[in-house]
Amino acid sequence: MRHQRQLKFPSQQRGVVLLVALVLLVILSLLGVTAARMQSTEERMARNEANRQIGAQAAEAALRAGETGLISGVYAAAQFSANTNGLYELNPSAGSVLWGPPAFNWAAAGAAITYSPTNALNPMPALTSLPAAAQSPQYVIENLPAVAMPGESINQVQYATPVPPVTVYRVTASAVGADASTTTILQSIFR
Repeated sequence: MRHQRQLKFPSQQRGVVLLVALVLLVILSLLGVTAARMQSTEERMARNEANRQIGAQAAEAALRAGETGLISGVYAAAQFSANTNGLYELNPSAGSVLWGPPAFNWAAAGAAITYSPTNALNPMPALTSLPAAAQSPQYVIENLPAVAMPGESINQVQYATPVPPVTVYRVTASAVGADASTTTILQSIFR
């Protein structure tokens, strides 16, 4: 005959399993909430990075459009003296139009050149692979003071045939990402 062993104090043993199960459920719930939060944070980070990349691609296209306009002669030196329509003459005493006070307003009409396949002066390929918000980047070209090339003198006294100073331009492009929450500004020095 089998004899079952009975607990001496059965009232002290009741509910322990329930308490342990509740503690484990709380721990598992906290782990699940933490994993869900990490997932949503990683999704936001990936979306922001993709948005930044789109803005950078659009700004790069605008930067190359400005440089192409300089190479092809679309933008002549005389156009910069008016200091409008995205073409500016850098005044060494006043500083840069873009970076000096007051702050440059990219949205002001005529302040910058908009990248566009229909631009009469400098048409460029359409940015069809980018979202609509990023398809209108802008650029500004500043005519910087002429400089001497390395190894040359700016006053040209020692040369039998003077070498003219080189004209230098600074091209600055601005573009937004897919949802306009990021702005990318790229800049190049062009001679």
